[in-house]
Amino acid sequence: MQELEKQHLVLFFYAVTIAALVLSPFLLSVGMISLAVLSLIRFRVGLRVFWVDIDAEAIRRMLRIFRYPPFAAVTLFFFVALIGFWQVEDFGYWLARLRIKVPFLTLPLVFLGHPRLEERHFHGLLYFLLLLLAVTAVGVGINYWINYEDIQLLLKQGQPMPTPRNHIRYSLMLALGVVSGGYLYSRGYYRRYAWERGFILGVTLFLFLFIHLLSVRSGILALYAALFLLSVRYLLMSRRYGLGLGALAALIAMPLLAYQYVPSFRAKVDYMRWGLIKFREGEGAAYADTGRIVSLKVGWELYRQHPLFGVGAGNLQREVDKVFERSYPQLPEPLVPHNQFLFVLAGSGAAGLMLFLFALFHPFFYHHNYRHPFLLGFYGIVLTAFMIEHTIENSMGVGFFAFFLLLFLNMRR
Repeated sequence: MQELEKQHLVLFFYAVTIAALVLSPFLLSVGMISLAVLSLIRFRVGLRVFWVDIDAEAIRRMLRIFRYPPFAAVTLFFFVALIGFWQVEDFGYWLARLRIKVPFLTLPLVFLGHPRLEERHFHGLLYFLLLLLAVTAVGVGINYWINYEDIQLLLKQGQPMPTPRNHIRYSLMLALGVVSGGYLYSRGYYRRYAWERGFILGVTLFLFLFIHLLSVRSGILALYAALFLLSVRYLLMSRRYGLGLGALAALIAMPLLAYQYVPSFRAKVDYMRWGLIKFREGEGAAYADTGRIVSLKVGWELYRQHPLFGVGAGNLQREVDKVFERSYPQLPEPLVPHNQFLFVLAGSGAAGLMLFLFALFHPFFYHHNYRHPFLLGFYGIVLTAFMIEHTIENSMGVGFFAFFLLLFLNMRR
């Protein structure tokens, strides 16, 4: 029997957390709690050895978090929600915002308490993500094929195709899966057999095609943004301008081809176009996109009224409700700004946005991390998601962003 050590269990629960981000919020809690416990202890378990102790070295790293600037920067996402605390009237909503952001405060410490992630283990975890997404995509595709007429009708009505968990989060995971697969293939990765390289390429192409079948706009836009950045990176680094420009042309052509030949994609695009037409005519109350567009207007209006510290993160929903009731009573549901930057700007003002942008981009630029293809693609996905959703205002969005960012930083530590 091989001895079980801290590194083994940490890797196992990294994989559990990846599976949870695709499949289960309950499993996500299990994975995060287990990783937190493992950050504090060290042990060895085998046939002839068994001991458990406090990991003093790991705790020292946690206490010296400022020696690891990118990890310290991630904690600032929590403090953004504290700006304007003196204005808070709706303490229930504010505490809910703080609870959602607690992982930004704790996970950097947790990852510092883990052994540094070796590059081969990082690649193995991305390989696991790729395989997991392929299996779930096959299941979603079979369900679509069996219930084609019913699901196609849902798509024409603006409803999502049934997916594991939330369809937006799942589409972002698919986009990350494509980026991860391309990265692994470019690095010549295989776990045991050389033929796995071809398998990785095939699965990556399958996920690329499948995300168009799924037809969730957030995931598709995020994927194309990531691929655009990676194509520009390749063009600049290789100086093979013909191939680079060809890749960019292919990115432009793919959505046009998908509209022609993928019914689910065409149905979603047609629904979006019709909703925008109705919005311009002032008749779009029944369409989801109308509420999202209006939420941006409301967010900007609240920022202009409170430019320095915003309305207070704890008061945002209440203030949004007031504006919707006063100016847009025809809309059925008051929505907070569907843009992460505008969400921060309305709730915490310019002061909060400056802190937010520092927390967001410091890990990206630190020691030229932006040169790494995985992180560049990941940030392409995240920034696109931030532009069209308030991505990190729920636990699954926080888990997606914080986990993969810290996983990368632990590999580069």
